[in-house]
Amino acid sequence: MMNETNEVIRKKAEFFKNKNLAVHISKKNNWFHNGFIKEIHYDFLMLIDEIEGEMPIFFDEIYEIQKREDKNDISIGNGGVEE
Repeated sequence: MMNETNEVIRKKAEFFKNKNLAVHISKKNNWFHNGFIKEIHYDFLMLIDEIEGEMPIFFDEIYEIQKREDKNDISIGNGGVEE
């Protein structure tokens, strides 16, 4: 897949945040993160990563963002922890 533009990434991030959907973010350095988007700023988003906790990810670092299929039933209100 071709690298997504920052504009496309931002629009997808806003959609996933508004729907409270878990995301899988692939970065250009071949790392990835799974979690929920807490906030979206001008040049980065704040992710609640399932392992690392809250962290900023700059749009320039992101290769692709997509819905994470198996974690969408966990709410952001409990920090991604199943009860």
